[in-house]
Amino acid sequence: MKYFPAKTKICFILAFLFFAGIGILSLMGACPIDKIECSKKREPVGFPHEMHMESYDCEVCHHVYDENKNNVIDTTELYEDNPDIMCSSCHASDNTINTQEAFHRKCLGCHNEEATMGQAAIPTMCNDCHRPESEVLNEYDMIIRGQND
Repeated sequence: MKYFPAKTKICFILAFLFFAGIGILSLMGACPIDKIECSKKREPVGFPHEMHMESYDCEVCHHVYDENKNNVIDTTELYEDNPDIMCSSCHASDNTINTQEAFHRKCLGCHNEEATMGQAAIPTMCNDCHRPESEVLNEYDMIIRGQND
């Protein structure tokens, strides 16, 4: 039997544990999207729009940027049932990021920032938001689907 130095054994064990851990987290749906690419298909997201409206100005999410990267959205356009203010109305064209990436950037960016500031109940893991439709928070939640739905 060939002898391997202790350092080599430790490296093999650590590499095995690292990759096994990633595999287990991926299977559990607990992988943070900004750290590990989750390739399996996810459930749609139940987005509690009313709850977000209580805490944030509309312009935090809804935006139209000018050449200086200033948000110049006309807030009179932000009314219920206006199809032009839906994320997918802009984030479905070739000259913008796709809808799924827009959600992940905006939603996870804000959630990770809030979590860093100590907000304990902020969801930051894939399955915190991607739940079966039967588990949405209430009847007022908007169902947000990915680009492949």
